[in-house]
Amino acid sequence: MSQPTSHQNHDHDGEVSIETLSTPPLKIPPAPVSRRTVAGLVDSIIIALAWLALMSLQHQTPLPSPTHPTLSEAYLGVIVFVYYFLQEGLFAVTIGKILVKLRVVETSGDPCSFGGSFKRNILRFVDWLPAFYILAAVLLFVSHERQRLGDMVAKTIVTTAPEKDINPPPAPFLFH
Repeated sequence: MSQPTSHQNHDHDGEVSIETLSTPPLKIPPAPVSRRTVAGLVDSIIIALAWLALMSLQHQTPLPSPTHPTLSEAYLGVIVFVYYFLQEGLFAVTIGKILVKLRVVETSGDPCSFGGSFKRNILRFVDWLPAFYILAAVLLFVSHERQRLGDMVAKTIVTTAPEKDINPPPAPFLFH
């Protein structure tokens, strides 16, 4: 087994090339369903409060009609999409996921991107069918990676957030 090597390349002003051994494959454990459920409930409460506040500002009743979709239902759909899309695209978490220490990652191990967030959240409305996330719940239990349809298409996994290292390594060249 060869040791990592380092040599200075004098052809480029001060650049250093470092050759290292490849890392082992990433193992991304899927998040427990119970923690995903708690995160979803927290996010749903926040979304409901935002929707009710918007409806009161608009002086509309938030009661849905089973036969005629209303503007308030359209607002709710937009709020749900924007809430999840922006937070997961920017930070790979939502407020609910932060509280229960979860995050969204791509199957490569990278944090969820805007593209991944768009795909997983545009399909959230399909996962919701036929009612109250029943399709998503079934898929979470039959999928080995505990992915709902949006996760499968976006190639994302909801996983536990890593614990913060209380003894991080020292900063390189700190005292030179």
